Amino acid sequence: MTSTLKICGEVEIKVHQNLMGHVTNLSEITEVFSHQQSLAQCQHWLDKHMPHARLTAVNSNAEAARLASITKQAVAIAGIVAAEVYNLTIIEKNIEDESNNTTRFIIIGQQSPAPTGNDKTTLVVSTDNQSGALYRTLEPFAKFGIGMVNIESRPSRQALWDYIFFIDIEGHSEEQVVAQALNTVKGNVKMLKLLGSYPKAVL
Repeated sequence: MTSTLKICGEVEIKVHQNLMGHVTNLSEITEVFSHQQSLAQCQHWLDKHMPHARLTAVNSNAEAARLASITKQAVAIAGIVAAEVYNLTIIEKNIEDESNNTTRFIIIGQQSPAPTGNDKTTLVVSTDNQSGALYRTLEPFAKFGIGMVNIESRPSRQALWDYIFFIDIEGHSEEQVVAQALNTVKGNVKMLKLLGSYPKAVL
């Protein structure tokens, strides 16, 4: 919200989750450490194979591996590198529920990439807290035939029940139809900040 940097690219990386520890018998494991997102990505596998174990969310998968290395009858869900760093045995590989599990990273900098014909634009908006405000924000994208890829809400920290919305749309802000849509949206919201237009990630 306050940075002068722009999103100038994105990278999508396939993520594999691995169960690791000093305990190799699943029935002996009493606790599983991992980041909350990794626990969620492996929920079905954990429910099926380790319904008895306590799931404990920690700040990072590296921290999970460290805790598993010093906690009796505990294991971690993390990447293979964490097992090497903390001298843990890989008990099960690739336990994520979705085989195409990916994490998206954004690249930030001072650059403003030119249109490539296969781009995304990310913006953040805030609206008045009134009926139809979000509809009026999104309606111009439909009117101009622009696909919306993603929308996420976050508390604005300005007032109770006041939210901002991060939106990803298809196209580049320098393309005429995208520029027209963004200009229309700007007239319908309290605040609009363009975070960047950039080439779509290629796996």
